[in-house]
Amino acid sequence: MDSIVSSLVRTLTTYFTDLLEQQADGSLGIRDDELGALASCCTTGQVAAFFVLDYRLHGGEGLAIASGLAANVHLRQRPDGAFGQPYYVKRGDPETVDIAEIGAVANSLYLLHRHAGSAEAKESLIRSAHYLLTEVAAEKPGAVYKNPNARHHDVLNGDMYAAHTFARAYELNGDARLLEQTVRVFRHLFERFGKHEPDWWPYIEHWDGSVAMGNSVSYQGIIVAFAATALPLLPQELQRQWQQTAEAAVRRMLAAMKEGPHDGNEAPWWCRDWSNVWEIDLAFTRYAHLPEARDYAEGRLKELDARLSREGWSVFAPKGLQHDPERAPVSTTFRKAATFAGILASMKLDDSWGIGRENQ
Repeated sequence: MDSIVSSLVRTLTTYFTDLLEQQADGSLGIRDDELGALASCCTTGQVAAFFVLDYRLHGGEGLAIASGLAANVHLRQRPDGAFGQPYYVKRGDPETVDIAEIGAVANSLYLLHRHAGSAEAKESLIRSAHYLLTEVAAEKPGAVYKNPNARHHDVLNGDMYAAHTFARAYELNGDARLLEQTVRVFRHLFERFGKHEPDWWPYIEHWDGSVAMGNSVSYQGIIVAFAATALPLLPQELQRQWQQTAEAAVRRMLAAMKEGPHDGNEAPWWCRDWSNVWEIDLAFTRYAHLPEARDYAEGRLKELDARLSREGWSVFAPKGLQHDPERAPVSTTFRKAATFAGILASMKLDDSWGIGRENQ
């Protein structure tokens, strides 16, 4: 697979390099043309981690680019430690806040500090984790509010985004509060697995435990994928319980994907383009000791490499999303490409292909 990853990185490097913009503050920004502005902090951080991977594979200016982009994220981070979310906001309105914008970039920030020595990335990660501590749900201490305006239910993949952020920040500063909350979230999600249907987490639950929105291959993939790096920090018995749970979740995902997306396995309609949900593939690489999961993920990378050669960047174009001329896009081609780039960096720099096996 190394040759395929190298080919993907070379191709994506050309795309991202053309979008870089030096900023007056001395940092390096990157433009999202469909958004009509600089890319979000989250996607900027993901691309920064990708440039670390580019440097590791090919040398060149990747580390300098990564550091400049990390500085841009740090300068644009909100005073409360969150990252602004620019998608689907009304034209002229300020950015919103969402847990996904924090959790999806947490590993990239961690990798930027570990592999590129970025002090800005370390500080941004820790500040974002401290912000999430203020969003722990009063209704259930193992849950974390998705955003300040969504406190009436529990979005389970959002809980894992938070736990992943807590754990990565804990590794950098040793704050016991972060580890304690990581464990609380894992215990909560372990307890919710299979409560409604065997081997499924629903996307959203009400606080009384009933289902608000049902099963989702995509969001189950996020829970599995983002849990993996935190496992060495957990108590041994919880590690064992989680590994059994996650493996069952992966097997369920693999079986469900053979049916194609429908209401029973992908209740959130906006997630039904599985070809552009690379968190699924990250989840499968975390459990690459399962042959079907490994073969699926490897096949997807080979297919993407071939499609990029034939079709160009349109392979990342979002599909099936509603357009509202009064609002920013729900998502963009750049956002999808950046998400993949950050995930590819995690696959290789985390040595993800072995994480599931090592923690068995």
